[in-house]
Amino acid sequence: MANPISPNLVTGTVGELLVQLRLLQFGVQAAPPLKDSGNDLVALLGYEVRTIQVKCSAVGIPQIRNLPERYHLLALVVLHGHDDMLHLDRTPIYLVPRDAVAGLPQTPEDLAPYLLCREHVAQLFASA
Repeated sequence: MANPISPNLVTGTVGELLVQLRLLQFGVQAAPPLKDSGNDLVALLGYEVRTIQVKCSAVGIPQIRNLPERYHLLALVVLHGHDDMLHLDRTPIYLVPRDAVAGLPQTPEDLAPYLLCREHVAQLFASA
């Protein structure tokens, strides 16, 4: 018998997997690091590498807290569904650059510029 998985762990894992899947749609390879050093995902597009911290919630915009010292992007995942049915195609993901996180308003309207889409991903992974 396996150890039980807490609801918070399930929510967080679903969020991380969904970010990986959605990034893959736009040609970005993302995976969890071999050892947990504080980043949830390491993502690369061409030669550009970004570390990603994922926050996920099933009850509104995730709270931004307990962030690691070093990361490039914060992914906010707002799970959409009810009871045990999860609607992944209706689940918004926002990718926020680290320098925009401080003081970030947390409403869907304010987060709209950070919504994961092809153009935003291309901008986030552009050469520095």
